[in-house]
Amino acid sequence: MFTALGFITSTAEGRFTCTFLIDDLMQTFSGSFTARVQEFTSNTTSINYTSPDQLKSTQSFHGFVGPNNIELSLVDGAVIDGVLDETLSPRHTVSGSGVWSAN
Repeated sequence: MFTALGFITSTAEGRFTCTFLIDDLMQTFSGSFTARVQEFTSNTTSINYTSPDQLKSTQSFHGFVGPNNIELSLVDGAVIDGVLDETLSPRHTVSGSGVWSAN
């Protein structure tokens, strides 16, 4: 199992970006929620994965945001989780999709 640290930012429009430093490259998972979620940030975020191949292409996810944490389980088994910088109430059950890119 591999773990990388990073951060998440979101917008009021239900879009978000997760950024992680993996093998000296910035890996970004950018996506959107199927339902509206309040804006949030998490500067204490990690991703757990078993293979770098999990950090490619478009992927769907499900999980939750709030009140103090975020967890997104990607369809390929990778899990993004973190502590929210500010409490978000109520807790939102979420789903959606995102795409990986490397810089």
